Amino acid sequence: MTAGRALRVAFPPAADGERLELVPALSALNRIARDHGITPAAPAAPGALDLRLPGIGGRYLEGVAAHVVALGWPAGEAAALVAALEDRCSMWIVCSSAGALARAGLVPESPRLRRAGAARFAGGRWSPARVPPDRSVTDLMRAGTVRGAVCAAAESGRMPPSNVVRAAAAGGARTASMERGLAASLGARWTVEMLVAPAIPSGSLVALREQVATAPRCSWCRAPLIGSTCRRCMPSARP
Repeated sequence: MTAGRALRVAFPPAADGERLELVPALSALNRIARDHGITPAAPAAPGALDLRLPGIGGRYLEGVAAHVVALGWPAGEAAALVAALEDRCSMWIVCSSAGALARAGLVPESPRLRRAGAARFAGGRWSPARVPPDRSVTDLMRAGTVRGAVCAAAESGRMPPSNVVRAAAAGGARTASMERGLAASLGARWTVEMLVAPAIPSGSLVALREQVATAPRCSWCRAPLIGSTCRRCMPSARP
């Protein structure tokens, strides 16, 4: 499941001396995987943030984290920003095996999971979804592009259907094709993934940092609390 992916993505020490560590969504250390019995339980490092988005979604969040840490954000504030950003992302995964999605904890187990299937991330949680028709994919990407969101699509594995990525490109999404990618991480023959994520213009980072810095603190770990649940010390909580 973790082919080609680190168990943790660690960044250089932040301005406060702490080290931000992002646990990839399909890592053996991630709470989603542990809750579904895929690997033996292993405690995450203090302050580590379990990501929920794999593939291009996770890479986007890792890029944001690296950028703000390099700008001098404290680790706790960087983690709070990444968690809030992830909760506001939308992502779809179309996979050759719905069973692979279930094994990764992205959809519930079901005896019907024998063919291709799809999962959708919205409102901070994963759920089963229908494979979106090409026209819907184009409309989704176009709507995200118009509002200034980061829109991307990628295919990976052996002989993925190219119509989904073509439809995403028609809507203005950036696209990529990978030999292994998410398909290898899921242990599936092929996957197609689509992401619509909030963009963070460079001019807005100062205001965002002030908002995060003045946010209430978690009563347990003292991390900035954006929303009702701390993602750092309660990573398994679902909205």
